[in-house]
Amino acid sequence: MVRHTSVEQRQEFYRRHQAGESYQQIAVQLGFSMECVRAWCRRQRDGQRVDRRYQRAAPGLLSRFDPKVRYVILRLRLEHPRWGPNRILFKLHKRGSLRGLRLPSEAQIGRYLHQWPRFQRRRAVALTAERPAQPSQVHQCWQLDFKLGIALKNGSQVTLHTVRDPVGEAYIGAVVFVTGQVGQPLGKVTVAEARFTLRRCFAQWQTLPAEVQTDGETTLAAHRQGDFPTVFTLWLAGLGISHTVIRPGRPTDNAEVERCHRTINDYAIVGNEQVDGNCLQTLLDEALTELNFELPSRAEGCAGQPPITAHPELLHPRFLFRPEWELARFDLGRVEAYLATLHWLRTPTSVGQVSVGGHRYMVSKQSAGRPVLIRFDPADRHFVFFDLKDQSQEIRRRPAKGLDLVDLTGLADCSLDLGPQQLPLPLFANQGVSF
Repeated sequence: MVRHTSVEQRQEFYRRHQAGESYQQIAVQLGFSMECVRAWCRRQRDGQRVDRRYQRAAPGLLSRFDPKVRYVILRLRLEHPRWGPNRILFKLHKRGSLRGLRLPSEAQIGRYLHQWPRFQRRRAVALTAERPAQPSQVHQCWQLDFKLGIALKNGSQVTLHTVRDPVGEAYIGAVVFVTGQVGQPLGKVTVAEARFTLRRCFAQWQTLPAEVQTDGETTLAAHRQGDFPTVFTLWLAGLGISHTVIRPGRPTDNAEVERCHRTINDYAIVGNEQVDGNCLQTLLDEALTELNFELPSRAEGCAGQPPITAHPELLHPRFLFRPEWELARFDLGRVEAYLATLHWLRTPTSVGQVSVGGHRYMVSKQSAGRPVLIRFDPADRHFVFFDLKDQSQEIRRRPAKGLDLVDLTGLADCSLDLGPQQLPLPLFANQGVSF
């Protein structure tokens, strides 16, 4: 057991050493190590205090494991920044140099790495601090949401896209996409799928809403302040539609479409799992016609009537729109004006590059490691880079990438004369509806 010295003993060390005794003699006679005696004597010789208390240094994370274990953990994480504790632990077990050594758990590895800021996961900063403003007119806001992983009896799984008008209390659209086989990881909703769903709704109702409201689906909405807008957001902006994002972790902001999922699922999908995706889509179209035009609704504003009967203004477009008019309606000027209101902060890499909207831009090697402010100039469609400390100093201008008509609309040939087109309008079939 380690013996701690008292203040009086430390002073005794120094008195005896001043009287001519050596450190070794004092240590043997008083029962302490020579290093201890020497340390306290030299402190007093140098005029330092001797009343310091013993304080055991707090053990570091993973300090009880072999240093090689800590080294390999750091090496693996630096070489593979996307690896989590589970993957790192798996690789530790396969390292021959660590064979026979005790290894930490996933939680211990996570805590060990988390002590360094570069390994800490970036937390999202909510883009919407308050609940989105509630609409007051039909076709003012369409809520879009997704239900993933619906299993069919043929072994496939589908994703259900549902669109709801909270004011008109109507089922604007429901589309299913086959996304793989049961048991496979659930994929993310793609921009192409979301565009297809909304285009189908535009065609069926022959109008565009003023807003489209979604949750923070990764591919559709920016997650953090300073993130570049998604292609989905910019596509909507080009059509004159605002993209509203609900608060993170607050599905009640999209309550109407969340409830709509259950209604459509119970009405058209449950009991029909034996059909394939194409047949299921036909059943969904028929179900939406019945739910909108025929069946009494329990929604508060419908008073027991079908939504179209309770809200006939649903059949009057905000302005007439048809699918073949999309390219004429889409305005890059709206996209540019929207981007001109934003700015972004980036830190150039060691070679002076930054990423904006998924594209790499060369700023300058002199700017490496120094944050820069980025703005969009609609006059010449360039990104302009400024020194963050002196924002009047323009460093570089680079032509914007990924902001052409094809990039934002996803239409393969924008120069093609599409001519008149007619899409099926199952919602209005046999209803005597005309525009």
